[in-house]
Amino acid sequence: MILFALFACGEKETDTAVEPNVSEVGDTGDDTGEESSEGSEGSGGSEGTGTNTDSTWTVDALAELTQSGGCSDYFVYLKNPEDTLTIHISGSGLAMEAHESDRGVAEHIYTVDPSTDDIQPSVVAQSGEHLNEFSCNDAIMNEPVVDSSYSAISGTVHVTVVADGEMTDWGETPANISIEFNNVCFDSPEPFCIETLSISEYIGWLPG
Repeated sequence: MILFALFACGEKETDTAVEPNVSEVGDTGDDTGEESSEGSEGSGGSEGTGTNTDSTWTVDALAELTQSGGCSDYFVYLKNPEDTLTIHISGSGLAMEAHESDRGVAEHIYTVDPSTDDIQPSVVAQSGEHLNEFSCNDAIMNEPVVDSSYSAISGTVHVTVVADGEMTDWGETPANISIEFNNVCFDSPEPFCIETLSISEYIGWLPG
């Protein structure tokens, strides 16, 4: 479980321990991975020019993701210290929705299904180099290189956003976001599922 609040400007992330429940599955769809880009706060990066790290996305890979961060409305990432493995979670407008609600809370349970037109978060697992160089960060030192990018194709994602502070004239909507995965599976050459994962981050601030 990842639980922190991030407040300073610039890039915001914390080292922590991750204890998710991950499993391999025999088949989740097509045999080939589906490349995808995450929310606008992350980076698609260059493709296929770094060291191929596809084999690292196995049942044990998620335990390596010991750092995380979040920003905007909304983008959240998990990564390993080397920034060669990451999961990007992005959506739109929930911090604003929380600020505009009477309770100051926005809560949704999404069923991940790429074949539908329902509004749902984008969940992408990537391998490569410098994968989060652009994530919630305006001080860019290296160009991200994406060797593989696998989108979630099934499962449920429970997102709760609680307003925290006042909205600003320049577009910030400060809030705390909690994300819970339940059997979220990815379309990759070696298909895998995240059985359970809980993430909490501070979002709504704008990088820069």
